[in-house]
Amino acid sequence: MPVVLAAGLMTGPAWADATAPHEVLERVVMLTRHGVRSPTKGLAELRRLSDQDWPAWPVDRGILTPHGADAIRQLGLYLGAQYRQRGLLGPDRCPAGGPPGSPAGDPVFVWGDSGDQRTRASAQALADGLAPGCGLKARGLAPDSPDVLFDAASGGACPMDAAEATKAVIAANGGDIATVPASVAPALAALVQVVAPKACAPGAASDSPAGACFATGPAKVVDKGGEVKVDGPLARGAMLAESVFLEYVQGMPADQVGWGRAGTPQALAAILPVHDHQADLTRRTPYIASHNGALLARQIVAGVTGEAVGAPLAPPLAPVPAGARLISILGHDTNLSNVAGLLGLDWTLPGQPDKTAPDTTLAFEVSRDTATGKRYVRVTLYYQTLEDLRQAAALTPAHPAGKVDLPLPACGGDRCTVEDFATLVRKAVPAACWR
Repeated sequence: MPVVLAAGLMTGPAWADATAPHEVLERVVMLTRHGVRSPTKGLAELRRLSDQDWPAWPVDRGILTPHGADAIRQLGLYLGAQYRQRGLLGPDRCPAGGPPGSPAGDPVFVWGDSGDQRTRASAQALADGLAPGCGLKARGLAPDSPDVLFDAASGGACPMDAAEATKAVIAANGGDIATVPASVAPALAALVQVVAPKACAPGAASDSPAGACFATGPAKVVDKGGEVKVDGPLARGAMLAESVFLEYVQGMPADQVGWGRAGTPQALAAILPVHDHQADLTRRTPYIASHNGALLARQIVAGVTGEAVGAPLAPPLAPVPAGARLISILGHDTNLSNVAGLLGLDWTLPGQPDKTAPDTTLAFEVSRDTATGKRYVRVTLYYQTLEDLRQAAALTPAHPAGKVDLPLPACGGDRCTVEDFATLVRKAVPAACWR
């Protein structure tokens, strides 16, 4: 069973190091969700599922906002400063090394999913924060081209059996995909009152001017081009809850967030379980996570061990430079959930109701015991609180990012040896997908 944590924010010294005094931090591989974006659904589609028109956004749908770029840059500034303080990087803010692309170059290496503007732009904003004023360039494939690293299942690198995936999702929902679990029902009811209290009122006509009630109708599991999705009330609710959440972290006035009905942290915390449940079903369920996260997991192992493997794992792409000490992979909340499900990780975040909120970062930190020479992996999650995302607040030793240390259940403690970590990941990935 996954380990669920409810840890507090970072305490102790400002740059408190989880490693023991006789351990030296040698390498870090980070997996980060993109920054705050606009909803991926258009305003007309959102309107059909709600009682009122939705507020306009400053960018087209699914695009990183300027506010979102500012917020993820702040996280980059914080993490870059932390890893310099902890000795992973040199004291100068600009990474030292050989020419870009050379075996000794690029001690900080950033790779973003090429498929979406929000991931490409977030990767560059994070790079700007990690090495401010240094011209560090995020890497990736050609813009708008698919990168199978972030979508191994539908990308054909680790295809799923649709029947097995469907069975796994239904089982994870208690055996009936149409059932709203008791743990989620209050959140769905709260979401109805935010988004569609008129359309979902008892006796409301389906063709009411208020719109259609998103919380009714059949539910089913569908295979969309190799990617398993759930259609139905919970799926629509998850999308709507996240869309309201994004209004808040974008910094919209409280009276615009959910039409003034969700403009507080408490109101958001009440509706977000709908989104988290849907994400767990379709992303963290082990069968799905092990397939869709297969290449990412393989890439993380390569980064942790220092193995010379391409990024992402296949020619003709340039390999991660041998001198890279901080490897940053910039993707989606789906990718965070896939890797978490594959490793048996779960968490709650104090001050942040979305478990995979924008900018949330899984960091695989490798340290060497100077007494024994053994190398260990610890997993740490960095995030911004709801208010820090809303304000794109500066993160400093006095006002740090949120930090949760995640034990690795398969290792029975807070760390794995590098060898044990590689072994447990390999066991979790389908044999045919280990490339």
